Amino acid sequence: MLPGRAITIDSTMKMLRRRWWILVGPLLLGMLGGLLYSRSQPSLYRSDAVIQVVPQRVPESYVSSTVTERVEDRLRALAQQVLSRTQLEKLITDLSLFPAERQRLPLEDVVQQMTERVLIEPLTASQASRRDSRSEAFRVSFDYQDPVVAQKVVERLASFFVDTNARERGSQADQTSDFLEAQLTDARARLEAQEQKLKLFRERNAGRLPTQAQTNMQAIQNTQLALQAQLESLARDRDRKLVLERLYSDATADVPAEPAGGDAAPAAAANATPQQRLDIARRALSQMETRLTPKHPDIARTRRIIEDLERQVSAQGAPGERPASPDEIRRRDRLRQMQAEIESLDRQIAFKEGEERRLRGAIGVYQARLEAVPGIESEWVALTRDYDTLQATYRGLLSKSENSKMAASLEQRQIGEQFRILDPPRVPLNPHSPDRKRINLLGTLAGLGLGVLLMVLVEYRDSTMRSEADVLGAIELPLLALLPFVATETDLRRERRRRWLVAAAVVVLGTVTGALFWYLRLWRYIV
Repeated sequence: MLPGRAITIDSTMKMLRRRWWILVGPLLLGMLGGLLYSRSQPSLYRSDAVIQVVPQRVPESYVSSTVTERVEDRLRALAQQVLSRTQLEKLITDLSLFPAERQRLPLEDVVQQMTERVLIEPLTASQASRRDSRSEAFRVSFDYQDPVVAQKVVERLASFFVDTNARERGSQADQTSDFLEAQLTDARARLEAQEQKLKLFRERNAGRLPTQAQTNMQAIQNTQLALQAQLESLARDRDRKLVLERLYSDATADVPAEPAGGDAAPAAAANATPQQRLDIARRALSQMETRLTPKHPDIARTRRIIEDLERQVSAQGAPGERPASPDEIRRRDRLRQMQAEIESLDRQIAFKEGEERRLRGAIGVYQARLEAVPGIESEWVALTRDYDTLQATYRGLLSKSENSKMAASLEQRQIGEQFRILDPPRVPLNPHSPDRKRINLLGTLAGLGLGVLLMVLVEYRDSTMRSEADVLGAIELPLLALLPFVATETDLRRERRRRWLVAAAVVVLGTVTGALFWYLRLWRYIV
C-alpha cells in the first residue's frame, strides 16, 4: 500500500468497484459450504410429553403423606432410575435404536449418546399456569432421526416415570409402615415389661406407696376418731357396770344372812322382796343424783327400774306359786336382772377393749406405712418416670403407625400424590435440529468475511499510483505533469479476457450454487 494513502469512503467504493470479483468468490463458497454442511447433518425430530404432579386427593389435615421429599428431589432420583443403564439398554434393544452406532461403538457409548438426547426439565411458572396452577409439571423429550421412533421412546419414558413413581411411593409407604410397626411392637413389649415391674412393686409395697400417703393419713384420722368414740363408749359401760355393782352390793347388803350359811351377797339379793329392792334402787338413785346430771343414761335407767319395782310391789303374786312375800319375789327378780346386765356389760367391755387394741394397732400400721414412704419414693419416681416416657413413646408411635397405614392405603388405591401424563407425546412433523437457516447464514457471513479480508489484503499489497493524491502522498514533491495511461491493443485484449473469465466463473459458480440449493431443498421433501 502506498504511504500516505488515506482510506475514505470514496476510496473504499472505488476499491469495491475495482475488486468486486475477489468478494464474490469466497461469498459463494461460504454459501455453498453452509448448504453442504447443513445438509450433511441428520435431521433430529423432538417428541415431548408433559407429566403433571397430581397432589394428594385426601387433605393433609386428615392423612399425612409419608413421602415428604420435594418434587425436584424426587424427580432427580426418578430420573436416575429411569435413565439407568439397564432401562436404556432394554429400551434400545426393544425399539432398535441407533443401529449404525451400535455396529461401530460399544453399547456403553450408545447409552451415553441416548442419555444426552433425553431432556427432563421442570416447567416454568408461566408454563405451568397455562395448564394447572395448583400442581407442578415437567417435560420429558427425546431427539431422534425417525419422528415415529422418537414418539415411541418418549411414550415409554413417560410410562417409566409414572410407574416408577407409583412403585417407589408405594414401597416407601410400606417400608415406613413396617418400620413403625416394628418399633411399635418393641415399644409395646418394653411398656408391658415396665407395667409388670410396677405391678410387682405395688404388690410388694402395698399401702406404702407415695400415692397412698394421703389415704393413709385420712385412715389414721378416721381410726383415731373411731378410737375416741370407742374409748368414750367403754368409759360409759364401765360407769354403768360400777353403778350396777353398787346397786347389787347395796341390795344384797340389806338382806339378812341365812342361818344355814351359803352364798352371802347373791343369795341374800335373791331372797330380797320387791319392796326391799325398791328401797335399794331409790337409795342408789339418790346417790347417783348427787354426782350425775338428771339426763344421764344411768339415772334414766335407774328410774325405769324403780318404776318396774313399784309395779311389782303393787301387783299381786301369780297363782299356783308357793305362798311367798311379793317383796321377796320382786327382789329376787331384780337381782337376777342386775346380775344379767352386769354380765352383759362385762362382755361389752371385753369386746370394746379388744376393739381399742385393734384400732391402736391399725393406727400403728398406718403410721409405719407413712414412715416407709420416703424410703421407697425414689424407686417409685424412677419406675413411674420410665413408665410415663414409654407410654408417651408408645402413644406417639401408635399414632404415627396408624397414619402410615392410611398413607400406604392411599398409595395402594392410587389416590395419593402421583404422576399423570398431561400432554401425551406426538409424532413431530418438523425437525428440531439442526437449524439449517442459521448454518446457511453463518456460512454466508463467513464467505463474506473471507472475501473482504482477501480484498483488503490485495489492496494492501497493491502499490499502483492511480491519482494525483497517490503521487503527492508517495513522493512528497510538487506535481509537474500528469500523463494519462495509454493502453495498447494487447492490454485491452488481456483486460477483456480477464473480465470474461471472471464473469463466466461468477455465472458458473452462481448457477451451481443456486442449483445445489434448490436441489437440497427439494430433496428434503422427497426423502
